[in-house]
Amino acid sequence: MPESTTKTTQPKGTPTTGEFVTLPEETRDNFEAFIEANEAIIKGLVALNREAMAFGNKRLHENFVQSESLADCKWPEEAFRIQCEFLHSATRQYLAQTNHMLAAMTKMAEEFWEPLQARTTETLRALDQERS
Repeated sequence: MPESTTKTTQPKGTPTTGEFVTLPEETRDNFEAFIEANEAIIKGLVALNREAMAFGNKRLHENFVQSESLADCKWPEEAFRIQCEFLHSATRQYLAQTNHMLAAMTKMAEEFWEPLQARTTETLRALDQERS
């Protein structure tokens, strides 16, 4: 492995002591890769939460509209038809939303692993060069 260099990176103890600890560059690079990976997860979770809330609000609105339509029905056949149409539409929407969320989770996982894989590849190349 290449010779380690050290850099002052974070405070040691309390913030008021003014003491700093030095980390080897490899450790700092690993730490930065984990931070980048966790940032991708947080960003992805925020997006998933936003998506879920928007979908939930849309479905809630459609449930209210459907309830109003059922209340206006004069015949059981009409109520049955409205209910069947509602369930068919809701099923399609839930399946589409599930596919959309799975795609977003897949992207989030790929973005999480990307910096870790890059750092691991870099470390393995350095080990190979050291052996040569």
